Amino acid sequence: MSQGWVDCYIDKLLMLFPQVHPYAAMIDRWAFKPVWNEDGEDTDLSRVLATEASLLAHYGIERSLEAGWIDEALRSGHLVLLPCDLFYMPHAKVFYGKEHAGHYILVRGLLSDGSYEIFDDHPSYNGVMERTALKTAHEALGLPYHRFAPRMTPVTHASAIDYAARMLTADSFYLSEFAKQLMEAEEETRRKCLILKGTRHFHHRLFGLVRMVDAAPLRSGEEQAVSELRQSVIRYIDDWRVTVNLATRALIQPSLPVWERIQERLANHREQAGLLPAAAASFLELLCPDGEREPSREWI
Repeated sequence: MSQGWVDCYIDKLLMLFPQVHPYAAMIDRWAFKPVWNEDGEDTDLSRVLATEASLLAHYGIERSLEAGWIDEALRSGHLVLLPCDLFYMPHAKVFYGKEHAGHYILVRGLLSDGSYEIFDDHPSYNGVMERTALKTAHEALGLPYHRFAPRMTPVTHASAIDYAARMLTADSFYLSEFAKQLMEAEEETRRKCLILKGTRHFHHRLFGLVRMVDAAPLRSGEEQAVSELRQSVIRYIDDWRVTVNLATRALIQPSLPVWERIQERLANHREQAGLLPAAAASFLELLCPDGEREPSREWI
């Protein structure tokens, strides 16, 4: 099965540490909250980041957030994820010189001429970027880079399953509540469309739940239940994509009478509040413990 891309951080983390079980890594990647006030729109990622820290601790992955530049980390053999603004990244054709967007880039190495070998999976690029351009893209965001020691603690399936059973909860799905709040907000129609448009880079994070279904050891003989679970989440994602696309269309062509359709779709999203929590519960019911309870603790 083809795997849906989830987000620029977790997919690159799995590249750096392929021993991490994907079904554990994907938990709460969807736990973002769209928020807004008189100053603009934003996304609350506090739940995502808290679960991310728990994942790193469970797998013994040492991460530090560093100011300054990356040369010393690369020379030390450490792994680097560099936050960059795609506005300054030539390989990101949709954004380059057009739109600002934060994005993590994997820096593979420092070359003898002072340039850098970089990798990006979405949009796909594996090549070289010179120092000034890469520093400009990074410094535009004002964020630290992520530095990883190149080792982790081996974790068994049993331990990863225990982790998933403990961490996957029904209260991490916020989109239906967002739909309710947006419908009830005292905002102009254009502002509501802007808020919806701002979620267009986030709703695909729900593919994390699909990736969990695809990667986890599930009970045999339950193929129909697994297929239905998977398809219900994909339909939910597709429904949100249509809603966001309609809002974007309304902003581009404000004369089109699409807001009524958007309201109807938001009402449907609100009424589907139980779908994703039920999908998570079904996943846990299908998860198959493998009997081995404790991971070994040898460094690799």
